[in-house]
Amino acid sequence: MLKIPKPMKEKENLYRRMILFGATIAILIVYFEKILWIVGLIINICMPFVIGGGIAFILNTIANNIVRVVNIVWKKSENKIIRFFANIGSILVIVALLLVFALVIVPKVASSFQTIVSVMPKTIYKMYHWAYYASKPIPFIHSWLRTLNADLGNISKMIDNVLQWVVSGNVSDLVGSLYFVVSNTFSILFSSVIAIMFSIIILFNKKTVVNEGTTLLKAYLSYAHYQKTIHILHLIRDTFTNYISGTCTECLILGTLVIVFSSVFRLPFAFLNGIIVAIGALIPMFGALCGAIIAALFIAIESPIHGIYFMIMFICIQQVEGNFIYPNVVGRSVGLPPVYVVVAVTLGANLAGVIGMIIFIPIFSCLHQLIKEDARVRIQEKKYLEEEYIEE
Repeated sequence: MLKIPKPMKEKENLYRRMILFGATIAILIVYFEKILWIVGLIINICMPFVIGGGIAFILNTIANNIVRVVNIVWKKSENKIIRFFANIGSILVIVALLLVFALVIVPKVASSFQTIVSVMPKTIYKMYHWAYYASKPIPFIHSWLRTLNADLGNISKMIDNVLQWVVSGNVSDLVGSLYFVVSNTFSILFSSVIAIMFSIIILFNKKTVVNEGTTLLKAYLSYAHYQKTIHILHLIRDTFTNYISGTCTECLILGTLVIVFSSVFRLPFAFLNGIIVAIGALIPMFGALCGAIIAALFIAIESPIHGIYFMIMFICIQQVEGNFIYPNVVGRSVGLPPVYVVVAVTLGANLAGVIGMIIFIPIFSCLHQLIKEDARVRIQEKKYLEEEYIEE
């Protein structure tokens, strides 16, 4: 049997790879739109399962904390019964939070918005009169303001018309036809149900999923690649767990402080202010400040000076929170330098909006840690080679 020399065989493999690479690039260029459509279709199909996996991850994190509390309080190690009730408890915690949100937070927020809408005409009327008298040195603006006829009755009618337009079906024309709205709503509900069911199935069958995944990795990867993959998965799990738990705790503390101090200083819409700041704090870096500015604008509708007082109060709270609470609650759980945090937030905002700003920080943290580990190994190898060279 004719044997091909090793150099010729290596060249043949190289030529095959080059031809395959060129053919792949050509297919991507020619059928780019179709490939993009197929990729989008696959993402839409897989999205409920991705969301379900994320929900299962959060539920599992809560369940792990429940198991840890049981171990500390009753000195009992984890077993099937404790894990089962911990899973049930994690679901009940999420349901309780949703009920509190629906029955407590939503009514109070709605009441605050009703108050804002009721005082808005008087505020606009006062601002109009201030602008009218302040613009006397500027005849063009003063004469234009005189033609507006902005009395209290007209302002109230204008706000009512805007609200009726928003509530009525006119806004839906901007979104699309009735068929599109109904089908889109049904699709969202169906995807949500699939995601929730999938997350519960994963939660109660975590060991089976983990064992099957581990078996597949062992079967199709070499030992070195298997160890590296397991290390990366553990790093992703720990980073996302620490980031989610730390960020949620920090947002809860910051929102509570804003509610308490707003109530102490008798600032308007105290509960609404805390909710807005807490939700804004989920977005890294500038989220809490943006939420505070929005809250200050709502307060300024009733009393501009109270809006200024709120911003001063928030800056003081944020200084205490940033210097004492954040390092102890979140700490270095993410382990990402501030420069990379800015890069992660910017890229996340450009690629995936608000969700990208939130999730790109732990993703960058994982990449940063892996690159550091690889660089450390490479430096050690270079030092070892240098020592061998010196000895020779």
